[in-house]
Amino acid sequence: MANAQTGKRYVCSACGAEFIVTKGGDAELKCCGKLLDLKK
Repeated sequence: MANAQTGKRYVCSACGAEFIVTKGGDAELKCCGKLLDLKK
């Protein structure tokens, strides 16, 4: 399980959707059935 970090942006490699974590914790962040990547 990954650690979703508060304030970090994550992006879906499949559709390009971006997400900002407002409450961090242990979670698997997924979109389009794939894990999200930390945006650099």
